Amino acid sequence: MTAEEKVYKYLTDLKIEYSVLEHDAFFTCEASGSFYAENSAGADCKTLFLRNRKGKKYFMIVLLSHKKLDIIAFAKSIDEHPKMSFASPERLLKKVGLTAGSVTPFGLLHENSSDVRVFIDEEIFTSEYVHFHPLRNTATVKLSTDDFKKYLSSLSQEIIFTKF
Repeated sequence: MTAEEKVYKYLTDLKIEYSVLEHDAFFTCEASGSFYAENSAGADCKTLFLRNRKGKKYFMIVLLSHKKLDIIAFAKSIDEHPKMSFASPERLLKKVGLTAGSVTPFGLLHENSSDVRVFIDEEIFTSEYVHFHPLRNTATVKLSTDDFKKYLSSLSQEIIFTKF
């Protein structure tokens, strides 16, 4: 079973309804253009994967795609050194089994992700639906925001809902 198939099985086991949209590769939020709006896919989000200055702590941040993250302010808000940065491709692969351009909350199912702290933008939940890549950037999984919360609550990671 592939890692992507494991995501679908995990969602099915949680009795989460979802649909899969196939498309060309989207490496950035801007690259998707109007695809998500045309397919009524719900809240358009971006997922960032950061590390602290020493590279010992990891953070996944999920926020609406039009928002900008002030990394220095974020680091200070969680009592980390302001020199927080994006994780290297090697660390991204090791911790959540992902490559740049396909970062997704579904990477939290990876065996090495249990110590990743997760921050979710509360504003996401004002939409009925949300969508994320299923570990590859040539497809999108659409699910209700209620089911996204259900998915998050099933994980072992610390999940923090906040405003960005």
